[in-house]
Amino acid sequence: MTITRVRPSVELRGVRRSFGDRVVLNGIDLTIASGEFVALLGQSGTGKSTLLRALAGLDPAVEGYISVPRQRAVVFQEPRLMPWKKVWRNVTLGLEKGGDRKQVQAMARQALAEVGLTSHEDAWPATLSGGEAQRVALARALARSPDALTRLKMQALVAKLCLRYNPAVLLVTHDVDEAIALAQRILVLRDGRFVTDIPVDIPTPRHRGGNEFGRLRSRLLADLGVEESEL
Repeated sequence: MTITRVRPSVELRGVRRSFGDRVVLNGIDLTIASGEFVALLGQSGTGKSTLLRALAGLDPAVEGYISVPRQRAVVFQEPRLMPWKKVWRNVTLGLEKGGDRKQVQAMARQALAEVGLTSHEDAWPATLSGGEAQRVALARALARSPDALTRLKMQALVAKLCLRYNPAVLLVTHDVDEAIALAQRILVLRDGRFVTDIPVDIPTPRHRGGNEFGRLRSRLLADLGVEESEL
């Protein structure tokens, strides 16, 4: 019998990043398979954003091996829309150069339809609600066939889109409940290393009042160094 090893969509080996004498990432190893949804938890200052920047190719000083798909996208916590560009042009930001305008606009239209904003194609960002602006940011990621995403609060929409497009997803969040509700696997980053790497075996849809949900929540909070009484 021949066993075929599937290459992970995202792979990190021995990734290290320091700022002066402070080591933020200390030999990180990580794999994310295509179609796998991984959540990363950690307190402020533990290196979550540093790891995300490394995955996005935004930190030339990071050391170690990093392999990510050529097509990848990041959805930031803040929508970061360009106020002087209409919604569809925000969706295709960076994709228009050298491309056919009609084709590029069609890509934007399709991505906006996926997030329920078909009628907002020609709207200005200033006219959008906060939730609509976040969905535009998500559409911008969809237009690039995303393989790495950061914080997404629209949980039902994200779950539906992940089922449809089967991307490799990294959710960076402070919200333990959000991580449990969405992820197939949860990591906790502390002192430059992953102190927790645990699968989420709770059947979906996951209810916050369930016993399994509560037990996993308690464990993750403990791994984060947070007492439930502090919440």
